Amino acid sequence: MSRSALWRQEANVKDRQRRADELFSQAIEEGRRCHLKNILPLVGPDDTFNIHPVLLQNIAKSPYFQKCVEKLVDWNMVVDEIYYEVKHMEPWTAGASKSPSTAFCLLLRLFTLRCTEKQMTLMLDHVDSPYIRCIGFLYLRYAADPSTLYNWFEPYLYDTESVQIRQGRADTTVGEYVRMLLENQEYYGTRLPRLPLQLERHFKVKLLQAERIEERAKLHEQNMAAMEYFQKLGSRVQALYGDEENPVTWYDAVVDRVILRDAESGEVLSRPKFQVTFPEYGNTEIVNLGEVDLPGSHAAGEGVGGADDKVRDERPVGRGYDDYNRGYDGRGRDDRGRGYDHRGRDDDYRGRDYSNRRDDPRSDRQGFSNAASRNKAREQEERELLDEVLRREREKSAAKGRDYAARPAGFRGVNADDSVGGKHDIQDKWAPPPRAKADISANSPPSAQAPKKRSAAELAAIEEKKRKLAARYG
Repeated sequence: MSRSALWRQEANVKDRQRRADELFSQAIEEGRRCHLKNILPLVGPDDTFNIHPVLLQNIAKSPYFQKCVEKLVDWNMVVDEIYYEVKHMEPWTAGASKSPSTAFCLLLRLFTLRCTEKQMTLMLDHVDSPYIRCIGFLYLRYAADPSTLYNWFEPYLYDTESVQIRQGRADTTVGEYVRMLLENQEYYGTRLPRLPLQLERHFKVKLLQAERIEERAKLHEQNMAAMEYFQKLGSRVQALYGDEENPVTWYDAVVDRVILRDAESGEVLSRPKFQVTFPEYGNTEIVNLGEVDLPGSHAAGEGVGGADDKVRDERPVGRGYDDYNRGYDGRGRDDRGRGYDHRGRDDDYRGRDYSNRRDDPRSDRQGFSNAASRNKAREQEERELLDEVLRREREKSAAKGRDYAARPAGFRGVNADDSVGGKHDIQDKWAPPPRAKADISANSPPSAQAPKKRSAAELAAIEEKKRKLAARYG
């Protein structure tokens, strides 16, 4: 190639770099001038969006991202482009050297355009493409306030919609993807923003609680007698409840309504939900299948999971469900409730308003003891969950350490199908055939042969030379 051709080529590279920088700066300024209502605040720098510098630089240079900056000028156009172009959620394209994926190019374009709370809700609940939902979760994981992440992610922790995260690999679910974003910092060749350690462990404790709720829901689904009991109006159950002032614990409740369809979309739910009333306080809540259980299955004030779950699971399937429902007359009354009328009143406390029972100074000593026992049980449960989280972290670190310390598959003396050392070593399985001594002496190198014996005159000459050298140099 001539010198002038090299100069032209270098000039073209500089022109492309300058154009990429100009378009990226233009997109950033466009986002800074955005004045949408209820816009999601970005945490971190508004010119890098917490994306790894190498990945960010390659996205900015990508011709596809430059086309997105020029042609995709609003949120709707970006969502349509995600629907048509995104096929996986990895940051890099397979088979290309440092070529960013379409998913991350569109993610960066979405960062520069900004996103409102309503738009984010529409993305997370989008029914046309799981990749629109996953890019929404990734947007929040990179740029949203870490303290708000769990509130955004919680409804989707066990979403069963299928999605392909890695190219050419088996599909996974949106729920698994969401949990991975909360638990891990490594993301398929790049790194997600680091979460504060205390907040990260808090998320893991919450995920462990959600895992126990999911396991309880699966057990209920396998027990037809339990499902029939829960869906009978007026059934007395135990349900989980908690708010900003009260820990999530078990309370006695009564089933008022069974919800089988989504209120907004009208679609049939995969699992029924229940509207329950808590007689102790008089308030009404909607809980899912994993947040209800049979009466007497949990001690008062016990947390999300614990030893009582194991005791309940060991009982015979279906036993005792008719006994729990015995005596109901269809009007919310039974022999034990004595006149319960679903308004938080009974014969002993007729006329009292229980809507603010938790803050009522007239609560008796037993109320205070129940609150203390609940607080104590909550603290014990939090310690147990935190210990379990720390144990899993230790196991994960130990497994990663074993991976680092393991010999590579091509290491000499290692069989791919067997372990290293002992009777599984290749050198113990194969040995060269023995050879005659004459062949060994003939074929061995001079250094390996026996040393030649010296005569007495040669030995005397060597000793005389050593004496002279010692006398001369000490």
